[in-house]
Amino acid sequence: MSQAQPDRSAPFYEQIYHLLRKKILQGEFKPGQRIYEAKLARELNVSRSPVREAVRALEKEGLLQIDHKSRITVYEPTMRNVEEIYQCRMSLESLAVKLACERLSASQLDEIEEVLRQTEQSIIIGDLESVIAFNVQFHDFIVLFSGNSELGKLLGGLRSLTYYYRTLNVYGPGRANQILEEHKQIFSKMKERKADEAAETMKVHIQHDLLHLKNLLTKESQQARGKKP
Repeated sequence: MSQAQPDRSAPFYEQIYHLLRKKILQGEFKPGQRIYEAKLARELNVSRSPVREAVRALEKEGLLQIDHKSRITVYEPTMRNVEEIYQCRMSLESLAVKLACERLSASQLDEIEEVLRQTEQSIIIGDLESVIAFNVQFHDFIVLFSGNSELGKLLGGLRSLTYYYRTLNVYGPGRANQILEEHKQIFSKMKERKADEAAETMKVHIQHDLLHLKNLLTKESQQARGKKP
């Protein structure tokens, strides 16, 4: 782990939480990797208490896992886990886009279109970190503009793992452009106020995401088996 230090102007646990979360989402901490609270505390020059708080917060989000022996490991996606989360997303986000079609204002449509424009620019310059951020914003806007706060809460519970999957999902030849084109298709249906078609297009988009992730996990599993003696 790099010797990055938390900003002592803010609560230690909050700074450590954001530091660890970033390292997990950006892949510096690998899936299945052991995490040691004492080691982190020494490296960050803090007591174990704020590290423990940060770890518990990340456990609640699903990014860290703690077993019955109190061993801490980075979340490692399984096929079943991915399928269950994406099944939830298909149902919830297809409903969100359907509701948004019925309630969207012209200015809200402009906001979504601007996100698509910025996504395209980020792809052109090869800024994948921004591509991921704009992809997240596209989906977040649809949920927000659905006007259903309870729907937002339900999807909020999946937020960290969804972001984790989106980080994996954007990689691959032409993958970012494929995601953008599917977002444009969803947006086109929204502009036309075709709620049912927008919902179906969203469902297909998330199904494509799921298929891509499953293929990635399969390849990683095969590579891991191939490395074993």
